[in-house]
Amino acid sequence: MNRLAWPGLLTLLLLFPATGGANEGLARCAKLESIDERLACYDELARATESPSGGPVDASPTPSHLSEVWKLGAKQSSARRLTDILGYGPNYILSRWTSDPNDQPPDMDPNELKFQISFKTELVSRHAFNEIGVTPLLRHIGVDSVRLWFGYTQRVHWQAYNVRNSRPLRETNYEPEAILTFGSGNEGDGFKLLNLGLSHQSNGGTGSDSRGWNRTYAQGGWEWDRLSVLARLWYRIPEKAGEDDNPDIKDYLGNGDLLMRYQTAGGYVSSLLVRRKYVQLDWATPLMDILGAARLHVQLSSGYGETLIDYNHRQTTIGIGVSFGNW
Repeated sequence: MNRLAWPGLLTLLLLFPATGGANEGLARCAKLESIDERLACYDELARATESPSGGPVDASPTPSHLSEVWKLGAKQSSARRLTDILGYGPNYILSRWTSDPNDQPPDMDPNELKFQISFKTELVSRHAFNEIGVTPLLRHIGVDSVRLWFGYTQRVHWQAYNVRNSRPLRETNYEPEAILTFGSGNEGDGFKLLNLGLSHQSNGGTGSDSRGWNRTYAQGGWEWDRLSVLARLWYRIPEKAGEDDNPDIKDYLGNGDLLMRYQTAGGYVSSLLVRRKYVQLDWATPLMDILGAARLHVQLSSGYGETLIDYNHRQTTIGIGVSFGNW
């Protein structure tokens, strides 16, 4: 643990008998997997345990989800190594049922397993952007920090119950991204960040099964107490004539999406993803020891484009399983 964090934690432990909410706060901090998030949680809890007059105050501060995830605040200003892997989207394993299996490829079961792994790592630190003069140049327009990330998300649909067809992998989607994050430095409610991204998404297929597209996007992030909102608009980079596997994909997936996330004081997480002709609701419990420090995760979706092969196929899906880490 960072040596500077010990005094705050020691103070918190000494004051523990006088604060009824400290036990819950310590337990919440201890469950955080990220070292940065855990230390920040302990520091914030120590400051909240005693007021300047010496009396107890609220020992359960509301953490900023966007500041922790995108390393926006002063507490997250240290440089990160390329090997410091952080969560990006949800990481989960679900048993999923669909109301209408796609016939591409044919003879698929309505039940399958759905996996998603999603992470990011820092390519250029906020310290480097500050040293070369980029951040000071942008401060007059409200930019407090700049970081460059590499993000990667992979989603797999496995026909694990389809014995008659040797349990094939029905669809795998790959999405690497470069993300430039501009932080506002706002420690309170309101506007938090602007992401500028370059995304390639494809399923690695060939012939009629091939799907893919490239996009640039701008994404704004806002937060109010425990509610965070990410709103994104994208521009599809045109393909060469005759090389476009899905020329009408924007007719189904639209030009952007909206992601809203809410986390209760008890750690229950709900998120809603909305885009043209598609909606997805995710709900998860706090980390549960009985599940090996994973979360019970439920996912409902309806519309077009759950996967790239399904971009023009309408269906309703229900999935239940476990997710890992913070998202």
